[in-house]
Amino acid sequence: MQVVEYVLALCSWVAIGMLLVFLGRIAYFYQKTSGQRVGYYLLLIPALTLAAGAIWYLVSNVEFTAEPVADLLLFGGGLLLILFGMHLQELMTGERR
Repeated sequence: MQVVEYVLALCSWVAIGMLLVFLGRIAYFYQKTSGQRVGYYLLLIPALTLAAGAIWYLVSNVEFTAEPVADLLLFGGGLLLILFGMHLQELMTGERR
C-alpha cells in the first residue's frame, strides 16, 4: 500500500512542478512581449518553499500532515504562488478593478 501512496505523491508533485514551469514560462513570455517587468524569477521562491515542504516529509518519513514545519512550508509556498498568480493576472488584464 505504501508503494501506491509514493506513486500517487510522485505523480502529484510532477504535475505541480509542470504547472509551476508553465506559469513561469507564461510570465517570462508576457514580460518579453509586453515590456512590463513581471518578476518571473520570483516564482522560484514558492517553488523552493513547496519543494522544501515535500522534502521535509520525505526525510521525516511520517504520514502526510503530521509535521507542522512541513505544513507551514507547503502553506507558505501555496500562498506565495497564489499571490504571484494574482499579480500576474492583474498585469496581464490591465489591472482592471
